[in-house]
Amino acid sequence: MEEQPLYNSKIVSIFVSLLRKKYPHVDVGELLQYAEISPYEVSDEGHWLTQRQVDRFHARMTQMVGSDISREGGRYAASEAAHGMMMKYTFGLIGPANTLLAIGKCSGHFSRSAAYTATKLADNKVEITAVPHQGVEEQPYQCENRIGLFEAVVMLFNYQPPEIEHTECIFQGGECCRYVISWRKTLYASVRSARNRFIPIAVVAYALLQHFWQVGHLVEVVTALAFFALGTSYLAQRLETREIDTALSQVKESTEQVLAQMGVNYNNARMVNEVGQALSKQSGIDEVLESVIRVIEKRLGYDRAVIMLADARKSRLTFRTGYGYTDAQRDALLNASFDLTSPDAQGVFVTCFRDNQIRFVSDFAEVAHLHTPRSLVFSQELEARSFICCPIACDGEVLGILAVDNKQSQRPLMQSDLSLLAGIAPVIGMSLRNAIYLERERRMSEQIRQSQKMESVGVLAGGIAHDFNNLLTGMMGFVALAQMKLKRDDPAQEYLEQVLSAAERAAELTQGLLAFSRKQVNHPEPVNLNQVVGNLRRLLSRLVTSKITLRIELSPEKLAVVADSGQIDQVITNLVNNARDAMPDGGTLTIGTSLMEMNEEWIDLRGYGRPGRYAVVSVTDTGTGIDEATKAHVLDPFFTTKEVGKGSGLGLAIVYGIVKQHEGYVEIDSTPGIGTTLNVYLPLLTGAAAAGVPELRDPDASAQSGGSFSSPGSRPISP
Repeated sequence: MEEQPLYNSKIVSIFVSLLRKKYPHVDVGELLQYAEISPYEVSDEGHWLTQRQVDRFHARMTQMVGSDISREGGRYAASEAAHGMMMKYTFGLIGPANTLLAIGKCSGHFSRSAAYTATKLADNKVEITAVPHQGVEEQPYQCENRIGLFEAVVMLFNYQPPEIEHTECIFQGGECCRYVISWRKTLYASVRSARNRFIPIAVVAYALLQHFWQVGHLVEVVTALAFFALGTSYLAQRLETREIDTALSQVKESTEQVLAQMGVNYNNARMVNEVGQALSKQSGIDEVLESVIRVIEKRLGYDRAVIMLADARKSRLTFRTGYGYTDAQRDALLNASFDLTSPDAQGVFVTCFRDNQIRFVSDFAEVAHLHTPRSLVFSQELEARSFICCPIACDGEVLGILAVDNKQSQRPLMQSDLSLLAGIAPVIGMSLRNAIYLERERRMSEQIRQSQKMESVGVLAGGIAHDFNNLLTGMMGFVALAQMKLKRDDPAQEYLEQVLSAAERAAELTQGLLAFSRKQVNHPEPVNLNQVVGNLRRLLSRLVTSKITLRIELSPEKLAVVADSGQIDQVITNLVNNARDAMPDGGTLTIGTSLMEMNEEWIDLRGYGRPGRYAVVSVTDTGTGIDEATKAHVLDPFFTTKEVGKGSGLGLAIVYGIVKQHEGYVEIDSTPGIGTTLNVYLPLLTGAAAAGVPELRDPDASAQSGGSFSSPGSRPISP
């Protein structure tokens, strides 16, 4: 029973209020920390504490104060300074007797440690017994606190402190704790009692005097008694009315508190309902998140909220949506990311995500030492102090975090906020995961559709190119024969040269179509991809203009692949040409190689691929970039955004065909105005075959290699 919640936090809250008012030298923060009680738990009337926590709280409080103030704390609960903390639990029980008789019901709002029974002995006298529940080990200070609480109940109705006889005590060998509470009657009751006694006595006395001594003055005596009766009745009535008014004012205040809590509960219920309805109608991740954040802002009343999601590899946590932040703070959120891979990280966001546990921070200064300097700067930019961070999870898989605070209103966050957010987060997580699955299915369907389209176009293009190539061969042969028959200075020679030149350009187009359709003859052999890229360095430097800075960053690891070096040269050359044309005003063009593991999560996210290790060639430019609509067609043959006569539209189509012929994949990421990255994935050769591939031989290429190339996060266009 030591860890079972038995005592409402209002009990500790009363003592905290008393300490701050009467014993300001006591460090309440240290006291609560020793008792393992969080400040938000004290301020939340819906939270309950264990026997161990209240025992530690009392022991440390007694030590810090220098005396046991258990009874004083009980009496303080009814004081005006404590804001009548017991008021709302007794507002319907006019009078201390009724309240004490209903003590079993009232006590349930404060303690679950014992069973209470009450018996009325007189109008101003009640007997109460308390029997601890089985397994509960109360302490003597709790007996004193009970006495203080009984005193508080009586004093709540503006009575003087009652007399309490503790006739039996479990800490002195008794079977229960028995209390007899008695109090003086109210002033109006005393006035009525005095009136009711005085008038009969006065009448009897006058009768005796009249009988024996013939005193007379009957009219005067009767009039005086009548005025006395009226006066005392009026006084008693006024006193009773004043007491009732006091009780009713307490009822009003308590009712307002209850109505306010009912309003909060109703608002929370509406919010949960709206969240469910909003999420049931959405399918996309962004739509789900925007619906959630709007409902939180409308219904929960937090000043600020932010939702951050993890990437597909669960390596970083980044901002997705939020409200209540300034433009500068929103920029800080957009630029921030949290590393989830470090097992030693102790930051609030990271531990909340990693441990799948809600976190409450009452003061960020208390946990600042757990954060990195970068995180501290981030918290200063957001002006974060007290906040709740809740994991968004579904079936044990954490997808992100939700953080809320009240920077403007300064409304304290409480246990009820934690409970509410903990209840909402799984609903958000379930809807978010469904949205992720739907988007993955859409991407996979789109990739399948795109692949089928490219396959169909490739078959058609291959067939046309093959037949057209045969026709071109004949045309070029007959032109050559015609040139041989004519004299060199014949005017027709010039026209035949034009025909031959056009036929050669047509032949180049057919070769491109054959490459796209994967019908081009290739000669694959084990090669080091670093060597292939390194051998192209001089050629590539001549392809770019003087305004463009060319960087080649080769992986320090050997990247053995089975490939036709000539075709891979063609792939890289085409990509470099496209990157150059995207930077008419100059920029930086980076060619890099790296090694990556294609896992199931990567494949699910993109909708294509096979598990395994891949060598990657990445070509990144800082050019104009392309939008989503253009990105969907850039691999189609004859699709080009260049001016007429400046591009055939086969460059990327050839890249696609060659890469597919090598059983690889093409991935494009581009942001308009920022640049484009195109990644080519080729299956990595392993085992004895890879061991026979030579290391990088060109010393210049080795000197320029800069470790593993890191490209921006990419989104696929087509495999």
